[in-house]
Amino acid sequence: MSLLSNCLFVRQALCRTSLFSGSTLINVSRFSSVFRYSSTNTASQEQKQSEAASPSSSNETTENKSQTEQKSDVDLKQLLEQNTKLNEDVNEFKDRYRRALAETENTRARFTKLVNDAKVFGIQGFCKDLLEVADILNLALVNTPKEVSTDIRALAKDFTNLHQGLVMTEERMQKIFAKNGLIQIKPNEGDKFDPNFHDALFQAKIPEKTSGTIIQVMKTGYRLQDRVIRAAQVGVAQ
Repeated sequence: MSLLSNCLFVRQALCRTSLFSGSTLINVSRFSSVFRYSSTNTASQEQKQSEAASPSSSNETTENKSQTEQKSDVDLKQLLEQNTKLNEDVNEFKDRYRRALAETENTRARFTKLVNDAKVFGIQGFCKDLLEVADILNLALVNTPKEVSTDIRALAKDFTNLHQGLVMTEERMQKIFAKNGLIQIKPNEGDKFDPNFHDALFQAKIPEKTSGTIIQVMKTGYRLQDRVIRAAQVGVAQ
């Protein structure tokens, strides 16, 4: 339409200026008609091309829609597969957790039983060793007469046998104690008082004794390994 307007404008300008003849104006008129026809032709062709392109655009839209639906189906299938796998993993982890929990509970029960057995039967070895001491004491009682003999020699012999039996019993007991880690705390007179191992029952001023030393042992102490079970009871000089 712009070209046709330009032609009309040129025609009007030529008429006003009268520079050209009538034949020239006629040619211009014909030229305008030709351009009019050409513009109409061009518009028709453009409309036809647009109509021809419309089915192609429709086909492309259909194809794009079909591809989108196919892609959506593929994505949905993948999501379902992932969901199934995740559910299987969750079930497997739950099963493992239940098994681990049951195993932990069984282990706790076993250890509890072991601890209780240790409390009850932990001194079984020590008790078995003490049976030997009981046997010695029983033997001493059997060999000791129930009635006192009037014979001095017989009485002396019985006393000697009893003393030997007691000595054997004490020696055997100390060996059993040492075997099980139970050691005597038996200080001597004149040793320095140690509050970690000794218990002062009394204090006395003795001129010939150094202050802070043991002057008398009242009772022997015992320690189990490095732990004091009973401190030795002593008297200390001031």
